[in-house]
Amino acid sequence: MLVSRPFFLFFLLFANLFYSTISLAANDALWRIGDKPKWIVEADLSKLNQVDLGIESVDYLVSDTQVSLLSKQPHYYRYIRFQVNDSAGVEDNSDLTITFNPDFQRVELHHINIIRGDKSFNRLVADDIRAVDIEPEQHSKLYSGQKQLQLWLKDVRAGDIVDYSFSVIGENPVFDGHFSHTFGLGWGVPVGITHASIVAHKSRKLSNQLADIDAEVRVNTEGNKVRYSVLIENSPAYYEDGQAPNWDSAYPTWQITSFEDWSQVSSWAESLFKTSAKHSAAFDDWLSELKAKPTKLAIEEAIRFSQQDIRYLGGEIGENSHRPHSPSEVLANRYGDCKDKSLLLVSALNELGVDAYPVLVSSYKHNTLAEHLPGYNAFNHAIVYLNYKGQDYWVDPTNAYQSNLLETIVPAAFGQALVISPDNQGLSSIPDFVAEDNLVEVTQEFIASDFRSPVQLTVVNTFTGAEADRMRYEIAGQSAKRMTKSYLSYYQRFYPSISLKQDLQISDDKISNRIEIKEHYLVNEFWHEVEGDAEFVLVSDAVEHYLKVPQKIQRKQPYSLGRPINIQQQAKLYLPYDIDFSWANEEQTLEDEHFKLFTRFDYRNKVITYQQQYQNKQMAVAANDVKQYAKLMRKARKALEINYSVTRVTEDQAYDSMNELVSFLLEKQTNNQQEAL
Repeated sequence: MLVSRPFFLFFLLFANLFYSTISLAANDALWRIGDKPKWIVEADLSKLNQVDLGIESVDYLVSDTQVSLLSKQPHYYRYIRFQVNDSAGVEDNSDLTITFNPDFQRVELHHINIIRGDKSFNRLVADDIRAVDIEPEQHSKLYSGQKQLQLWLKDVRAGDIVDYSFSVIGENPVFDGHFSHTFGLGWGVPVGITHASIVAHKSRKLSNQLADIDAEVRVNTEGNKVRYSVLIENSPAYYEDGQAPNWDSAYPTWQITSFEDWSQVSSWAESLFKTSAKHSAAFDDWLSELKAKPTKLAIEEAIRFSQQDIRYLGGEIGENSHRPHSPSEVLANRYGDCKDKSLLLVSALNELGVDAYPVLVSSYKHNTLAEHLPGYNAFNHAIVYLNYKGQDYWVDPTNAYQSNLLETIVPAAFGQALVISPDNQGLSSIPDFVAEDNLVEVTQEFIASDFRSPVQLTVVNTFTGAEADRMRYEIAGQSAKRMTKSYLSYYQRFYPSISLKQDLQISDDKISNRIEIKEHYLVNEFWHEVEGDAEFVLVSDAVEHYLKVPQKIQRKQPYSLGRPINIQQQAKLYLPYDIDFSWANEEQTLEDEHFKLFTRFDYRNKVITYQQQYQNKQMAVAANDVKQYAKLMRKARKALEINYSVTRVTEDQAYDSMNELVSFLLEKQTNNQQEAL
């Protein structure tokens, strides 16, 4: 992963209230107690008289973030003031933590006070502060060498005000003097005073941009210095609508950068991805093996190797937070993160004479990247662009379950991207894959010998494109027996008396990037006798999964529809003899600019065919369109309901004895299968 390292000040429940992206110098002590910097502007606490107190367990009174670029090393100052109002507030907010990276960061603690009425108690005691090792992204196999200062505040009581400040000083040298920072200006709780500022020399070119807030950026000249600041009083709580696309944030921000355009960011990144002309002997041997193959096969093998033979693990220590390790080192270790794998693949492809470059992308911003100011903190992932015989390919070397044939490879569709090349002119757009290239087909065949006996059910699931890649991941993560049991449990939701006839049959055609999974069941009690009629139900589970009505209709954020997909489901019921269902034959299409649903009920030659097809056309529904979308979606869900009956077919008493025998045999078979599982 390629990320800018944030430091977090948080107190348990309020873990993400205030954050800043910072870095610092390395050889001094990890932390020390020191005075506040002279360049800051003190917060005006008199404005707190207008803040309503005691409404929540915690009242957040002041969030003050100030940055100085006057020295070689940036200086980040933080001042926090909050009041705990009850035992829950005390429990959840009496432990202070500051996360930092000792490779290039040091911390200065200025004051920590507990204010109780008209008394103030000092809690900044050196012996009470401890530094511990943490790896907040260890779950993602990313290691950065971060530490955390911890202070367990003593004697905190309901009604107390916690008031403290600290600084983090320095810069990761990997940024090479560039600056890019995003201030948070709103959170899921109200804040009395929110202040953010940055001071720099007038000669320093900086651009800034507010997002999702109606506020003013004040610019004050102070001699040869200039100060940019934003002050917000009584900031409200901001709430996420839920089910929103990850590129849309509910929280306001203020971005400042020294980059003039995206090509400057590309030039900075290009210096990080440069490699030495000399590779290791092992790397040269690998290249020799690739060069012995036809070019197309060599490209595909290089992709496969980077995805499958280099395991994902990020040693993002120091400058390697953004600078990839050398291809020779990655090959020797057989592990690397996204940028390591990308540089390995690019280096191999370039040696094969193929045009290929690293690409920086954001898994969050997608096609909204251009709405943000250019900066190194705009990205969190790296992939590869290559061109072969005039065809563009966008490859994610971390996708270990992808079909790597060039004809069927699914593009790493991250939206807007920054190609790291010498002639870069700005952001590029990765083509989104369309629904037709991301196909799921489910075919169910129910074979009935009569209208009481168990029905044979065969299900064929076919996955292509990105869905095939996803299924490879699911299949790799579990045994065939566990997967068989999981599929059986799934169908028991619709047919409780279903039993397994044989294990799943799985075939993977990587040439066409197509996976097929076959299921075989026996459905007892498929028919439900009601006054001599045999009722039956055909489910539309595959399509229905995507027909979800938004939980919140009145909203400010878009509603996410996910990536483009095409779902086709067909259920066939083979009847024992001809019964005229032609009266129920019907086709229906529901469609708007967001999705299309087609359903068809058809009867001919003793076979009922129920077909559904869903396709989403966009990745999100605009907030103003959600109400109309929800109305059509409810109609679509109703269109899937099918419940018919065959009349007067179960009145023959001879059925009773036969049904008892079938039930006995079925129960015995089910018990044997459960013992096997």
